[in-house]
Amino acid sequence: MKLQHRAFLLVFAAALTAAAIVPFATNAGARGAGAILPSGWVIRPPGGAIVQTDTMPQGASASPDGMILAVVCSGFNPPALKLYATATLAQIASLPLKGAYGRPVWLGNSQVIVAGDNADALFVADSAGRLVRTVALPAKSHPVAIAASGEETLAVAGDGDGKLRVGTLDTIAAAPAIHVAAHPGGLAFSDDGETVYAADRDASTVTALDRRTGNVRAIRTGLHPSALLVANGELYVAESDADSIGVYDPASGVRKAAIDVGDGANGRRFAGVSPNAMARDGNRVFVSLGAANDVAVLRDRRVIARLPAGRYPTDVVAAAGKLFVVNGKGEGTRANPHFHAKQHSFHDYVAAIEYGSIRALDLDGAGDRSGNPQGAAGWRSDVSDAVVRPNGPIRHIFFVLKENRSYDQILGDVTTGNGDPKLVWFGRRVTPNQHALALRFGLFDNTYASGEVSDSGHNWSDAAFANDFVERFWPPTYGNRRDDDQVQSGHGAAVARNGYIWDAAARAHVTFRDYGEMAELAQLKGTPGTPASGLRGNVDARYVGWDLNYSDLDRFREWRREFRDFVKRDAVPQLEYIFLPNDHTYGSKAGKHTPVAYVATNDYAVGKIVEEISHSPIWKSSAVFIIEDDAQDGADHVSAQRTTLYLASPYAKGGLQHAHYSTTSVLRTIELILGIPPLSTYDAMAVPLTAAFTPRARLAPFDAIVPHVDMNARNATTAYGARLSARLDFSRPDAAGAEALLDIVEHNRDSTPGEIYSDSSSTLRKR
Repeated sequence: MKLQHRAFLLVFAAALTAAAIVPFATNAGARGAGAILPSGWVIRPPGGAIVQTDTMPQGASASPDGMILAVVCSGFNPPALKLYATATLAQIASLPLKGAYGRPVWLGNSQVIVAGDNADALFVADSAGRLVRTVALPAKSHPVAIAASGEETLAVAGDGDGKLRVGTLDTIAAAPAIHVAAHPGGLAFSDDGETVYAADRDASTVTALDRRTGNVRAIRTGLHPSALLVANGELYVAESDADSIGVYDPASGVRKAAIDVGDGANGRRFAGVSPNAMARDGNRVFVSLGAANDVAVLRDRRVIARLPAGRYPTDVVAAAGKLFVVNGKGEGTRANPHFHAKQHSFHDYVAAIEYGSIRALDLDGAGDRSGNPQGAAGWRSDVSDAVVRPNGPIRHIFFVLKENRSYDQILGDVTTGNGDPKLVWFGRRVTPNQHALALRFGLFDNTYASGEVSDSGHNWSDAAFANDFVERFWPPTYGNRRDDDQVQSGHGAAVARNGYIWDAAARAHVTFRDYGEMAELAQLKGTPGTPASGLRGNVDARYVGWDLNYSDLDRFREWRREFRDFVKRDAVPQLEYIFLPNDHTYGSKAGKHTPVAYVATNDYAVGKIVEEISHSPIWKSSAVFIIEDDAQDGADHVSAQRTTLYLASPYAKGGLQHAHYSTTSVLRTIELILGIPPLSTYDAMAVPLTAAFTPRARLAPFDAIVPHVDMNARNATTAYGARLSARLDFSRPDAAGAEALLDIVEHNRDSTPGEIYSDSSSTLRKR
C-alpha cells in the first residue's frame, strides 16, 4: 500500500518509538500538502478532477452508455439524487428525494432508480434529473438496497422488514417477499438474471434466491458483508469487518478465495479498512476501503495497489475510461465558529458541513503503479517509554467519557491555549474543575474527537473504530430519517471485528470494570436492558448509565462506593470506564435542571472522581483520562471535532500540550500502559500521549472545586424553549435533535461576561 496520504508518514517514527511527537494543526480542505483529519491521518488531493457533493454520498452508478454518473447523497442534509457528466464532472441536475439511500441503478440510459428508505418507495428519474414516477412499497419496509437485471427487472431489499422483493416497476410492490436480512447490505443478480443475492450485514450471510424455483439458500461469509459483485461467473463479497473480499462459487456457495485487503506488518494483522463497495473493469476489481481512505486494486485475486481516496470512500464506479471514487466525508474537515442558533447559522453544525466529494482518476494504468498492499509496514510492538509502557509506574487507568462539548465552548477562555473566548458557553464559573485540571496537569488544545456525533463517537471511544454500518447509518439518523438501528447497542452489525476495549482487556487478562457505558443494566424504571457483549460480570449493576434524570454526582457516589471497597481489598481493577453524561443537558424542559446546572454538575463530578483517586493509596500508580465522545454541540474556531482532553496523574508533565491527539490516541496510550494489543488500525497508528508524561512523580492530591453557579437550578415554565424541550426525545444520546437542542442550550447558557484566564505558576489567575 502507498502510505503517502497518511499522517503517520509525518509522525510514524515518533508514535512507534515514543521518543517525540510532531505537533499538528487541523488543515481543513487543504490542497497540495493534503488535509489533516481529526484522526491525524492525511488525505492527498487527486491527480484528476474533483467536485463537492452534499453530505454523505452513499452510492453511485453510471448510465450504460457511460455518459452520466448518478450519485445518491443521503447524509444529515436533505437527501437528493445528483447527476454529473462523466466527461467533466459538471453537475447536470440535483433532485431532492425523500429518504433517498444507497446505490442507484439504471434501467437503460433513460431511467435511474433510487431507493426511498423512509419514504417506503422507489423513485424513478429521467436522465435530465426529473422525477417521472414514484412506486409505493409496503409501509415500514424501508428500502435501502436495489439491483437491476436488464432494462426491466429490479430487486429491492428493505431495512425495515428485512425482505427481498423482485419484479418490474409495475409488479414489484405486490411481488412475493422473503426475509433475507436484519440489515441488508448489497444486492446482485447472477449473469443470467435468474438468481438474486442479498447480503445480511447482521448475520454475515448472503441469501441466494432462485427465481425459477423459489428456493432460498444461505451462503456463510466473512463478518458483516456490505457489497456484492458478480463477475466472470463468481460472486465477490465485500466482507467489511473481515477486511476481506470473499470469492464464492455462486452455485455451491463454496468459498474459493479470501482476498485480504487489510493492513498489517511483521506478520501482524490490523482490523479496520472497511471494504464497502466494488467495481469491475476488465480483469481488475476496484474496492473502496472506507476506513482506510483508499481504493484497493485487485487482479488475479490479489491486491496489486492501493490508490489514495478522499475521506471515507463509499463507492467506486468504472466508466468512460475513468474511475470515479465517491467519498462520503469529502476532502477534509472544517471549523464551525459560526455555529450559533441565535444567528440561525445551523449550517455550521458538524454533520451539516461534512460534504462529500467525487474524484475522477484515469483508468489507464490504475493499479499498475507499485505499492505495498500490506500497509502499516513500520509498525512495532516494542514501544518503550519511561512512563507509557507495560509494567511501568502506572498500573491503574480510569477512562471518563462525557458528552458533546467542543474545546472553545469550555476552554476557549484560557489564553495559553489556542482558544477563542468569544465561543465560550461554559467557562470557569461553570467548569472550574476542568479548568483547574487543564492548568495543573496539562492543557491539550489540539485534541479531536474521532467521531462526529454520539452514534459514531461512542463506538470510537469504546472500540477505537466505527465500522461501515455505523458510518453509513448515523448521518440519515441524525437527519431525522431513521431510528437508531443498533448503532450504540453493542450488538449485531455495529460491532467491529475486535469488539470493544473491555473485550481486548479480557483477552490481555487485564481486570476491567464498567460504569454505565453500553451497560443498560440499572435503569430508574427498574427494567434491565442487555449489556454489550463482553460486559457481563464486569458491570456495576447499581450504576445508572444513560439517563438524564439522574445526577452525575449520584453516579460519582455509586462509583466511590465500589472504589473504596476495591481499595480496602487491594483489588482496584486495572482499567475502569466511567460514563458521565450530564453535560449533554436536558434542554430547558420545565422542572429539569438548567443547562448550566447540568454542565456544572458534570464538572463537579469529574473533579470529585479525581479528588477521590488522588487522596487514595493508588494515586501514585494512577492515570485518569477524561474526554468527550464528540464535540457536536459547540462551536470551535479550529475544527468542528476539536474537543477537551484532561489527564490527571502524578506523572502528568503539565503545561501546554499542543501535539495532535485524538480519541484513539487516548486508547492507544491506555493499551501501551496495560499491555493491551490495539483494537484497530486507528489506535495502532495513533500517536500516544508519551510527551504528556514525566517520570518525576508529583503526588500532591487534587481537591475538587465547587462551581460558582447553582447546580440545583431548575428550568422555569417560562424558560426559552421549555415547551419544545418537553416534546424532545432524551431516551438516548442525541435523540433530541441537534438543531433544536443547540438553540435551546445557547439561549440558556451561562450569560455572565466572559473572564479570560492565563496560566501562571499552575494556577488560574484573572488577567
